[in-house]
Amino acid sequence: MATEYPPNTVFRLVKPLYGLAESGLHWFATYQRHHKERLDCQTSEYDPCLLFSKIGQSFGIVGMQTDDTLNLATPEFLDKEEAALHEAGFKAKPSTILKVGDVGYFNGCKITVNEDSVMMQQKGQGDRLDLVKTGTDDTQHQYVVQRARGAYIATICQPEAAFDYSMAARAKDPSPEEIAKLNKRIQWQIDNAERGLRFIQLDLKKTALYVFVDGSFANNKDLSSQIGFIIVFGNERALDQENTFQLRGNILHWGSTKCKRVTRSVLASEIYGMAGGFDAAYVLKTTITSILQRLDLPPCKMVVCTDSLSLYQCLVQLGTTTEKRLMIDIMALRESYEGREIDEIRWIAGADNPADAMTKDQPNRALEDLVSTNTTTLRVEGWVKRTQSKK
Repeated sequence: MATEYPPNTVFRLVKPLYGLAESGLHWFATYQRHHKERLDCQTSEYDPCLLFSKIGQSFGIVGMQTDDTLNLATPEFLDKEEAALHEAGFKAKPSTILKVGDVGYFNGCKITVNEDSVMMQQKGQGDRLDLVKTGTDDTQHQYVVQRARGAYIATICQPEAAFDYSMAARAKDPSPEEIAKLNKRIQWQIDNAERGLRFIQLDLKKTALYVFVDGSFANNKDLSSQIGFIIVFGNERALDQENTFQLRGNILHWGSTKCKRVTRSVLASEIYGMAGGFDAAYVLKTTITSILQRLDLPPCKMVVCTDSLSLYQCLVQLGTTTEKRLMIDIMALRESYEGREIDEIRWIAGADNPADAMTKDQPNRALEDLVSTNTTTLRVEGWVKRTQSKK
């Protein structure tokens, strides 16, 4: 409602205003600094929006989205946070503690607390999904809009759709075939709107970070290679079959991207896929280890799994390649293996590799089973039994 002021009215600026683009950054920086200085938290190397308390302080893990937080913490940390907010003069809603049967919302996700697990699903974004209609004046605009909506859901809770949206993102002028492929994935998301990621309880004394990597040579339309990875935090147990294990765990991170470098062999695409997976897993391993130390638990181990025999031999059996561009990457990965940044490298059966869904349009069922049941079976074709490092 407009308000009329008398002539010659002078306004005094009480507080500086900023644009919409700057407001989010301003509040994030303010709130992050508040947690670091007043709550004695430190920022994770994995994500600047993830903070956790230092050793000797009450335990707390904080996930931030601008000025909104999701905490996993002890009552002492929550009380300390509430007191610090009041002292700093921030206006905040009362904190809500999720119990069994409760539903909460954070960063576009619907979080449901069950008796033995926590479920993360999309928060209504799927209701806005619609198939792209061909033969209209705004077909290309529809393609961009629906692709963005579906890709957001794939990013937060539906890793099965990551490959299709990675491929769709490259279409500047989509053909009828490309539209049909996108519509097929959109229809799957509409039919599976409630599908998401379930996080189960694990034995933290025996957990490890399992990094599944894969690369497909020249399988893209422009003959480039597709690389991808899946990172799972879980426990494993041996089955009755020889060299067969059951992995039970939670999916933490995944990626499906076009390889930016030119590849001239299958080995090259596999190496770049492993390098990408290792980079993401290393900082994640560092963060998890820091959190485990606060609980007086053993550090997190990293197990890298590939279905490429040539890559496995390059890393653990001193295999080599004649491609000079790959030598540096191989030497860097081998150095990480010898320095125990990578604790174990396994050669697994191709049908058991969940990362297959990150690089192919007709993958195996390993990722689908892992999302549905939080378990997958691994048949290990080769591995190296390493001696314990000396303290």
